[in-house]
Amino acid sequence: MITKTTKRIEEVFKAQNWNYSIDEHPSGGSSALITGFDLKSGRSIEIFFISGAADQGEDLAVRVFQYVTIPSGREEAGRRACNEANSKYRFTKFVYRESGDVAIEMDMPAETQNVEAVVVELLYRLLDIADDAYPIFEKALATSTTPASPNSTERF
Repeated sequence: MITKTTKRIEEVFKAQNWNYSIDEHPSGGSSALITGFDLKSGRSIEIFFISGAADQGEDLAVRVFQYVTIPSGREEAGRRACNEANSKYRFTKFVYRESGDVAIEMDMPAETQNVEAVVVELLYRLLDIADDAYPIFEKALATSTTPASPNSTERF
């Protein structure tokens, strides 16, 4: 079953002519609107707007499950990058998963007045934050742990 909140979000996406797909959980307890956007940085992200069933207090979880993947051996750098991003950005949570994937999470109660406008605002904030935070994660993605030579700038 497609939840009421997912249907409302779908109307927003239709009105904006944005591409999306709808997925229903086999249990019927939740549904998701799934979309993808290109960032200014040239990267692309897949965004899930997941809505739980009304009997559970229908809410909306906005998720990017695979924002970046931290290479093996750089786990601590990935955790530090999440901490740095979490201290810098409001309304979002960066989560380091044991798989090495960093997720971005946002939540909203479906009881919010004007869900449609809030969804658009959350989407725009998410896209801006995902672009702005990427340099923090680029440091964690770097595979070299060799410090630069103190004389490196003198050579050039």
